Amino acid sequence: MNAAEFITALAEFADKPVDAITMADDLEAIGIDSIGVFEFLMNLETTLGIGQIEVSESVQSVQDLHEAVLDAVDA
Repeated sequence: MNAAEFITALAEFADKPVDAITMADDLEAIGIDSIGVFEFLMNLETTLGIGQIEVSESVQSVQDLHEAVLDAVDA
């Protein structure tokens, strides 16, 4: 999943315009709290057909979350 696809999926989930989200954005600033992260990742796991995506509390930005998804896809 490339960055553009990831941002598109996240924008749809957050009900935000795609151009309102950048990889540098803080997740909470775009309205994604820890429960939202969990729900978004569950959706991605189903969509991508992969196992559980692990995230730590250090995941704060869109970039951090994207990297966690890429790690899960590559595993």
